[in-house]
Parts: sequence; structure tokens; C-alpha cells
Amino acid sequence: MSPTNLVTDPAPGLREAKNRPVPALFRPEIQGLRAIAVAAVVLYHFWPRQLSGGYVGVDVFFVISGYLITSHMYREIVRTSSVGLLKFWARRVRRLLPASFLVLFASLAGVLLWVPSTVWEVSARQLAASAFYVQNWVLANDSVDYSAQHNDATVAQHYWSLSVEEQFYVVWPLLVLGLLYLTPKLARSKGPASAALSPRSILIGGPAVIGAASLAYSMAVTAMAPSMAYFVTPARVWEFAAGALVALVFLERTLDGWMATVLGWAGIGLIVGSSVMFTAETPFPGWTALVPVGGTVLLLMVSGTGTPAGSRWWLSSRGMTFVGGISYSLYLWHWPVLIVAPYVLGRPAGLLDKCLLLALVVVLSWLTKITVEDPMRTGRFLSTPRRAYLFAASGMAMVLVLSVALTTLAFAGSDGQSAQVNSPCYGPGALDPANHCNSVTGEGLPDPAPAVVARQNTEPLYKGCQGDFSGTELVSCDFGVEESQATATVALVGDSHATAWLPAIEVLAERHKWHVKTYTKGSCPLTAALRVLPSEATDRNQSDCWAWGKKLQEKLAADKEVSTVFTAAYSSAYTYKSAPGVELRDPAVEGFTTVWKGLLASGKRVVAFDDVPRTNGQYVPTCLAANNGDPLACATTVDKAFPKGTAITHAAASLKAPGFTRIPLRSEFCDAKLCYPQLGAVIVYRDYSHISAEYSRALAPFVDRQLS
Repeated sequence: MSPTNLVTDPAPGLREAKNRPVPALFRPEIQGLRAIAVAAVVLYHFWPRQLSGGYVGVDVFFVISGYLITSHMYREIVRTSSVGLLKFWARRVRRLLPASFLVLFASLAGVLLWVPSTVWEVSARQLAASAFYVQNWVLANDSVDYSAQHNDATVAQHYWSLSVEEQFYVVWPLLVLGLLYLTPKLARSKGPASAALSPRSILIGGPAVIGAASLAYSMAVTAMAPSMAYFVTPARVWEFAAGALVALVFLERTLDGWMATVLGWAGIGLIVGSSVMFTAETPFPGWTALVPVGGTVLLLMVSGTGTPAGSRWWLSSRGMTFVGGISYSLYLWHWPVLIVAPYVLGRPAGLLDKCLLLALVVVLSWLTKITVEDPMRTGRFLSTPRRAYLFAASGMAMVLVLSVALTTLAFAGSDGQSAQVNSPCYGPGALDPANHCNSVTGEGLPDPAPAVVARQNTEPLYKGCQGDFSGTELVSCDFGVEESQATATVALVGDSHATAWLPAIEVLAERHKWHVKTYTKGSCPLTAALRVLPSEATDRNQSDCWAWGKKLQEKLAADKEVSTVFTAAYSSAYTYKSAPGVELRDPAVEGFTTVWKGLLASGKRVVAFDDVPRTNGQYVPTCLAANNGDPLACATTVDKAFPKGTAITHAAASLKAPGFTRIPLRSEFCDAKLCYPQLGAVIVYRDYSHISAEYSRALAPFVDRQLS
């Protein structure tokens, strides 16, 4: 059995298939269809508010790929009774990888030259994943990983769709060969009456079944985990299968006449309409993806007329075929240019900037096509499978090595052990006038470096110790001394902002011989009210959070070992309403005080941290890296740092009860005018709101002072 020709003894139906028509070698209107697809994606990325559903252009590309690849394979089957796998994959290498590697190398250079070092690690990881065409799975994993959900967009993020396509190119010919291998066996098992079981009917049946299963999966996973569904390959296979079915069912007998004209314009209408009408809130790619996919299928089915009345005439026009011809390079270049440009400009790109950037992308794409894509596809350099595979392996290895080097460089020279740690001007001490510090922000560069601090977002210090958004499980971890040897057992409860205080609590636990239990949950403050997070599409997490809080209150009340409960929350991020059966006059404030009073009644001491000051919305380490040497560029004015809706602060200020302690730390973050992103050589925040582990530890003495 040949590795390149699995079927060597074709069934009679294959010999008969040689006399049948095969899909046309070139249809110029498909270039125009590519132009629509790439225009939708590029314009969506440049102006997402104006073309909110332009992401459907990717789905158009998937259908076209399924159509063209299946057409090529069927043509080869008719000619040779099989598909040469090594040659097939080598053609994919020649067609796709030269331009892909070029843009990846250029993107690496752009990141090194202009992008802040805090983004280097995640950029390197995604660049390497893109080179190996698994980027979609990396993004799918990040979409459900709390610590990675707020990663900055990287220069390689758009390679997710190319990864899906490459995975399709690997698996699809294997499926086709498997179906061809089964054809004679099925025909013999059915006997003479099985004339309908021709290779073509088998090839149609396979994609039809797989496509239906994939569509069902896509609809289910989109309903359950929409952010992950967008990237995973099984949720997209049915789109390729739709194109494959058009290729096999219609062959070159596309529809024509007035009906084709109507269907052609209907297809364009479905694609353009979904690009305009769909938004980020549209469930996708479930059943809603049927709209752009259906439009693409209609356009592939029809030939239309050669007059301006037909869609084919417009799609085959010179301008459309030009854009379609450079569509692959256009897709590759537009995203890294758009991502790097604000760092080069030093500000967000405006309308004129984006127009100039778009022109630059078109020029780069055209040059890439004529100097890289076409010569490498048709020239002698990659003319044999051996050369093509060696080129692919070398390119992947080079991207991997450079990505590792980029990550190493981001953390070079920063071990996080500041020489100033014992200085009175270290961290919040720099704000104390009694210390007579020369600089509030600290002298020299921060240690650890911004990239090290930013890493806390993707590699949490206490992984597995915080509950997810959904569910009501009480996730807990233990720290400090053994409970049997502890002077006291304390609990830390609340949302991720409570988790951010754990480094400070650990310092206090070591000092006072405490045993520490944690009960924290993402985006879930411990309150008797229903917290509402505006960004959530459903109220499932809202009810889960409330139920989790109810369970935790009962757990703490029954735990006689816990003597003190520390609590914190990002309370200004939520709005609040009364829970069913619990009427609160002021849910935002009373939700917290009700819980605290219950804990006090059960014999606990309660310690509540004020909301930490809000920042200007930027990731602080990234802002500091981008404004190297000027930390004040990332500072926030006091009036913006303390909005009116700081519920936990107002609640703590309103409660006067024995056993309750409020920890107001305003003077450890701000002076009379500014709240600082860096104090005494310590970066205050690891992102836009959570305090860094280093600053949390630096605050331990100030917390201890107020506890006393």
C-alpha cells in the first residue's frame, strides 16, 4: 500500500468517473468572492463599530477552501483513481507557508522594536503556535482561562483561522482516501443492486454526515461556551463540508439563467447583510453562521450571466479579482500592522492613520504576492515534496527559536529581588513625607520589571485556589503554619481582588503564626445582594455567585476554628440588586453589611479592605514599559481613581460594630492629586485593577499597623 496513493485498485465506479465532468479549473468570480471575504474581515478589524459583523468573512473563506480543495482532489481522483498525499500537502506548503513565514518573521521584528516587553511573552507563544498552526487551540484555551482572558491582542492572533484551515488540509484528504477505500467493499457487500454506491455518492455522503455532525456540535458548544466555540476546529468543519458538497454535487454544472442571477445576488446579500447586522453579541458560529455560509454556497452554485445584471460580472471585474488575488497576503499583513501601529505612533490610530495604514497593507500584500507567493508557488525552489517539507520544518523551527529568544529577552536582568526592599522608601513608604524620599515612584527602573509583573496575569501565583466564574463549588487552599500549631485561623474571602491580597496575608501569617484558608471566586464578591456584571451575556453566573456566597456564609458560620475573616472586592465593577426573598433598601451597601453582621454574630472578627483605586484602564505594566522612564504618564487623578460606586468602601465606612475593622489604604496609593502606577520602585498593579504580588507584600506592614 503506497503512502501517497492509498487506493491502488480502484472500483469500477472510479473508472467510470473518468468520463464525468469535473469542477472547472478556474472561476474568476471566486476571486471576487475572496475579495468580499477579505474586505469584510479587514474593514471589521479597522472599523469594528461600522462593520460589526465583518468577522463572517472568515466563514466565507472556509467554504471556498472546502470547495476548491475538494474540487482539486476529485479532479485527481478522476485522473488517477486516488490522491497523492505527499504531493497534495507539498502544494499546500508552496501555496501558503512562504508568505505566512514572512509575516511571522516581520511580526517578530515589529514586536521586538516597538511593542512593550510585557506583551513579548504572550506574543512569542502565539507566534510559535501560529507557525505550527495550532493558534486556534491556544486562543480557545485562553478564552476559558480566567488568567488569560484579558491578554492583549497579539500580532499573530488572526492566524487562528489559518490554523483551522491547515488542520482541515491535513485531515480532509485522509477522509477522502478512506471513503474511496471503502467504496469497493461497500459495493461488493451490497451486491449488484448497489449501483448507486458510486465513489461520487460515497464522497458526497461522507462530508454530508460529517458536516451535519459538526453543525450540531457547533450549535451546542456555541450555546454553552461561545468564546471557545469561535476557535475550535470541530465547530467549523461543517463550513468546509458545505463547500465540498457544492463541488461534488454540482461539479461544473453550475446554475445559470435568471434563477442564477437571483440566487447570486441573494448570496451577496446574505454575506453583506450578516456583515452589517451581526455584532459581537450574535451567537456565533452556531446556527447564525448558516447565513454567510449559505450566501457563499449560493454564489458557488451559480454561474450567472456575463452582464452587469449578474453577480458573476461584478465578482469577475478587474478590481475584485485584484483584491481577491492578494487576499491571502492582505489577510496576513493587515492585523500585525494594525496592532503595532499605535505603539509606533505613540497613540491610538485615528481615521487618517487607518486610511494610510490600509493603503500600506495593500501595497505590502501586492509586493508579497509578486515577490514571494507566486515565485515560491511556481518556481523550482520548492518544486519537490522533499524541498517543501524541509522548508516547512526549517521555518517552523526558526520561528520557535526566535519566539523562545524573545521570551527570554523579556525577563532578562530582572530577578524580582530589589535591593531597595528594606529601604523605608520601598513601595508605599515612598509616599510617607516622614521618610524624605527623593522620588515617589522610586529611583531607576522598577524591579521586578514590567514583564515579570505582567506574567502574574497568565501564570497566577495561586493557581487552582480561586473558583471559576460559573459553578457554586467552594474552592479553598491553605497557607501559613499548620492549623494545629497556629495562634489563629483566618479566612480570606471574596472575588479576584481578595486573591490579590493573599501575598500580604501570607506575610502577616508568617509574622503572627496564622493558618490561612482561602475562599475566592472570579468576579464574585461576598455579598447578600445579587451582583450584576455588565459584560455578562446571561445571568447564570449572577445566580451562581449568589448561591456560592450563601454556601460560604454557612460554611464560615459553622467553622469554629476560623476567628477572623478578611474580605475584599472590586465592588465598583458591579451593580447590585436585591436577591429573591431578600429586600434591601440599598443593595450595594447593605449586601456587604448584611454578610458582615452575620459573620460577627457567629463570633468572627471581620476585616474589610477598601476598594483599591481605579486606574486609567490601561494595563499598568504595559503602560510603564511603553513609557519607559516616565511612570507618571500612567498615573490616574484622584477624582477618577475613586468613583462614587465603591460599594465595599461605603459599606465599611457605614458599619460601626465591635469586631469589625476597616482597612482604608488610600494614602498608600495616592497623594492629594495622583494615584500612582509605581511607588518606591514597585509596580502597584499587575493589570488594570489587581494589585501586584510585590505591592501586596509591601503593604503588609501597613495592614498590620491598622489591625493593631
